[in-house]
Amino acid sequence: MRTCLIILIALTLFACKKKSSDNKVLDINDMKTIVWDMTLADEWFNQISNTDSLQKTRKMNIQLYEQVFVSHKITRKTFYTSYQYYQLHPDKMKILIDSVSAYGERIKNGYKGPRKY
Repeated sequence: MRTCLIILIALTLFACKKKSSDNKVLDINDMKTIVWDMTLADEWFNQISNTDSLQKTRKMNIQLYEQVFVSHKITRKTFYTSYQYYQLHPDKMKILIDSVSAYGERIKNGYKGPRKY
């Protein structure tokens, strides 16, 4: 009887424990491209926000971020969980910011990737 009770409690605990991909931390290479795309979305939003009403543009900004999340196949929670992780680890955040900057420069300068001979 006691063994059955322990097994039942253990099964209940394991069944209630939800494995979620939303709690994973994205690696720097994934975050780099996501942050770059969000920066582009912000830039576009800032350019058009002067010509539109505040309420409409506020919704548009949220939609732009959602489009970035969908294009990278992540959820908002996954992004913000990862971002908070990097904020709590300044050494990794510096690497991320430097990576985003270098990535942006490569894109601006038309870098196509390594040559294939």
